[in-house]
Amino acid sequence: MAKKRIKTKITKSINIAVKEILKGNLIGIPTETVYGLAADATDDNAVVKIYEAKERPLFDPLIVHIKSIKEMKKFADDIPNEVYKLAEHFSPGPITYIVKKKETIPDIVSSGLTSIAIRIPSHHMFQQVLKKSGVPIAAPSANMFGRISPTSSDDVLKELKGKVNFILEGGQCEIGIESTVVSFMDDEIRILRPGFITKKDIEKVLRKKIILSRDKTRKGKHSQDIFSPGMLKSHYAPKTPLYITEKPKDFSMLKNVGILDFDNYESLQDIAINLFADLRKLDEQGYNFIVSKKVKDVGIGMAINDRLEKASSGKVKTLKWELKFIKK
Repeated sequence: MAKKRIKTKITKSINIAVKEILKGNLIGIPTETVYGLAADATDDNAVVKIYEAKERPLFDPLIVHIKSIKEMKKFADDIPNEVYKLAEHFSPGPITYIVKKKETIPDIVSSGLTSIAIRIPSHHMFQQVLKKSGVPIAAPSANMFGRISPTSSDDVLKELKGKVNFILEGGQCEIGIESTVVSFMDDEIRILRPGFITKKDIEKVLRKKIILSRDKTRKGKHSQDIFSPGMLKSHYAPKTPLYITEKPKDFSMLKNVGILDFDNYESLQDIAINLFADLRKLDEQGYNFIVSKKVKDVGIGMAINDRLEKASSGKVKTLKWELKFIKK
């Protein structure tokens, strides 16, 4: 018997979203960063559906979203004081804390690790779903694994049509790139994924230097290399090959090449907000490949460059009579 195809609908109803979560179903949900694919984090079967829908490998852990700082103790153990200091300044908001996990969250959420990634989202609709459902919510980006993160409900529909019953309409994402991920495991503080909350922001609050991991997975006391979302070498990628170059405008004379142009934006913040949306538009044009330059590597520029590097297939240069591609 053929499996009945799901008809995906976009809705503004919080009650519908809550009912879907409590039924053990998935729902597309808006956050201030990117849209997420949400499920009850305490329901093993619901979490399995996330991995299946996204075709996400089971070794890549999920972020658990909760409604307040007070809830952290329900799901995490031995929470360092530095976590609370940062949460007082930046949560709810685009920052994720990796701390020791309690057994209240199934192992499948954290890919069998002893750590858990926790975030308190600031988007008002996500907060309402958390409060009304009464459960923590696992929600990676609402796209097929490794592809461009969605920043609108229409983006989610393109990615996951027929895989979820509903997408909660929450408008365009305010920030546009995924949260900063900070690990407090192994008695050290380390940024595993740069984001809107920068290294400088965190150091200012903690009054100490912290470590920024750059495109490296970390071995040591952990049994696996990947213990945070966003640590894979290839991620956020369009179907059209994206190449990094120092002079994108050199490619403007070539046919069928897309240029990811940042010159019209006034700030790095504006670039971050529009990065995935602009990349998705170019990806839908049928170009042979897309080129982009990196931005100034300061502040949120580090997060933008992180996404570009992971989304790229390598580098390309224009020579006198040919192109030189350098695969990563």
